[in-house]
Amino acid sequence: MSDKQKIQLSELNRYLVGGAVRDRLLNIDRSDKDWVVVGTSEATMQSLGFRPIGKNFPVFLHPETHEEYALARTERKTGKGYKGFDVDASPTVSLEQDLFRRDLTINAMALDTEDNLIDPFGGEQDLENGLLRHVSEHFSEDPLRVLRVARFAARYHSRGFIVEDSTLELMRELSDSGELDYLVPERVLQEVLSALSEDHPAVFFTVLRVCNALTNLFPEINKIYDLRPDTDKPLLELELAAHLTQDVRIRFSVLTYLINKFATTSLGEPKDTSAIRKFCRRLKTSTSYRTLAEQVATYSDRVMTVRERPASDTVEMLLALNGIRDEKSFEEFLEACSVQLSVLHQDSGVVRQAIELLRECRNSMRKVDAKSLAKNYKGDKLRDQVRQAYIRSVSTLLEEDSATE
Repeated sequence: MSDKQKIQLSELNRYLVGGAVRDRLLNIDRSDKDWVVVGTSEATMQSLGFRPIGKNFPVFLHPETHEEYALARTERKTGKGYKGFDVDASPTVSLEQDLFRRDLTINAMALDTEDNLIDPFGGEQDLENGLLRHVSEHFSEDPLRVLRVARFAARYHSRGFIVEDSTLELMRELSDSGELDYLVPERVLQEVLSALSEDHPAVFFTVLRVCNALTNLFPEINKIYDLRPDTDKPLLELELAAHLTQDVRIRFSVLTYLINKFATTSLGEPKDTSAIRKFCRRLKTSTSYRTLAEQVATYSDRVMTVRERPASDTVEMLLALNGIRDEKSFEEFLEACSVQLSVLHQDSGVVRQAIELLRECRNSMRKVDAKSLAKNYKGDKLRDQVRQAYIRSVSTLLEEDSATE
């Protein structure tokens, strides 16, 4: 960057906005920063070395810090969903106009380069009062905001934040209008995974239920609430899991375990994971999320009964999990099971013993010399001989384990 560009850059009318301001006022460390630039054009930004990255809006990356800079803009609703907007990012758009389009007052504050707070809609006061309140009636123009507010409720639940009544009413109106049907799965999944990363992820779904969005977006989860009317924490297992692990994929598997469990009224072991497959297909989750979710729903309960089951059952389970060949995925499964089972049984010592026993069963199977068997057997005969060797190995291990109890 030339000296001239640096001078021009320093003269930009720029403001720190959004989450960076909110979190600073809450004394929360935050590394990423978003800026709004007022009174300039896309051409000027590019001439200063900024790299455009926005598909729908004029957003740029700083040439040196790589922080995001957006031109101040207004938005006008023109169609359904969150894409139906006309955008004005001309140099005449003011900072207050840009802040006015934002979702919540706590996200509609700015700091100038001298750290003076610009707060036209009372965001600082709402932070002090623990209120999630919409900036204006334009809140209703973007259905994704229903999920965003629920996510913020989950994030700040431990700080006592609640959704303000009139904002909750707007969320209900959005839910009842059918606008949520226009949300694309990728954006919904992004909000779900973000919510699952928070300290109180169950609050996200509770807020969605209160504003009538849960039925439309996640009927499987709404059913859990319907079938647990006598508890104030229908997703207690998810809340407990959040205390045990930060891994979003494991938290997701705990949630989908509940979805699968309540897909039918049977209290037996879940044999069919079609409810999970349907849920994951609709949200377009990655294969890794779906696979772990199905594994936990199908096999986690069996981990606790390895001692009581025939050795052949454990062998079939370990083969289905590909535990012999894929150690990384197997250990991820064990970690997820540890959380899931600890949530259900709430006796971490017993769970650890069960997990370790299954790991030892897998290790005993890995000691089987399949290459030696391959000298005398081929095809199906070889597979059967290897399987029988696995069963003998696991059976011996379980007998030894039983003898030492």
